[in-house]
Amino acid sequence: MTFDSPPLLRAPSDALGPTGEPRLGRYAGSLGRVELSRLAPEGMMASLRHAARVKRWQRVLLALPGHLLFIEVLDGGTLAGGSAWIAERVSGEVLFDRDAAGVTGLNVRVGERPGAGARASFTAPGVAIVLERRADRFRLTADLGDSLQLDVQLDTHGAPEPFALVAALPEDGLRAVQLSGPLALEGRLAVRGKPVPLDGGLAVIEYGAGLFPREIGWRKATAAGRLADGRPLAIHVVDGLPGANNQDGADDVLLVGAGPVALPPVVIEIDPGTAISPCRLLSPDGSVDLVFRPAAAHRDSRGLLLVTLTTTQLAGELSGTLPGPGGRPLQVSGLACLLEDRSARW
Repeated sequence: MTFDSPPLLRAPSDALGPTGEPRLGRYAGSLGRVELSRLAPEGMMASLRHAARVKRWQRVLLALPGHLLFIEVLDGGTLAGGSAWIAERVSGEVLFDRDAAGVTGLNVRVGERPGAGARASFTAPGVAIVLERRADRFRLTADLGDSLQLDVQLDTHGAPEPFALVAALPEDGLRAVQLSGPLALEGRLAVRGKPVPLDGGLAVIEYGAGLFPREIGWRKATAAGRLADGRPLAIHVVDGLPGANNQDGADDVLLVGAGPVALPPVVIEIDPGTAISPCRLLSPDGSVDLVFRPAAAHRDSRGLLLVTLTTTQLAGELSGTLPGPGGRPLQVSGLACLLEDRSARW
């Protein structure tokens, strides 16, 4: 079955218009910035509530020949922090796993720009993570003492154009997302003093920002790898966020060739009884039919008073069919994939 991918408009220079109206839609290209202060209402208490609802993050998935590495910087207000974990793709052995909490504006900073001028950082005792955009490259560094050392360049030259989304949320909320990848990478990575090969690896960067409701949850899968003919590609699908299950599929996208290809809405079926069973990623029209086979797991639960954030992440491989450019079925096999199940009470 084929899927007729709707054309994507060019990404605007700002997620908000001149008078603060959100520029809702799915786009090809990079958003200039996501500046949300104009949405703050008047009054001290209203402004404080607004500030508490604003969240920003930068996440990077490194799909390496033998490993999967995930790094996140989260500016989530009360639950701000940074994390990094790496697993072997064949054995599923988790070589390193670290979550650290921080304070917005002190330990954690995530800027307003997802593309040119992007910068995010997290610093705490024994942890330093920085992602920044320099010309046509991102540079990602992570210093976690003797446990993990990373310094890589992620090259946007020759990669598909990014995918951007601006969507509404409940309680007069808003979110903006940008996916960049697959990006060729070079540099160095060492885990507990042992070098990890990077040759042929690919990266996917996810930027997010928004004004979130009190409670929210979602499932998300991000994958990267190569087709049988050697072409790199990345896949990103989300299930559960408002706007992700509407007719146009919202977040669901394939990044291949010259630019993003919109996908239909996808449901992520997870067996709640076990973290090791295969998962299905399906669209109602049958054009997306993927199987995720997990190999490793990361879990994190944080809470402070009435604020909680619970995360389960699974590293594994993704295979199956989905619509490619022009709607023709595309076969993928053995893509490095991170699947996430997250719920939050902000």
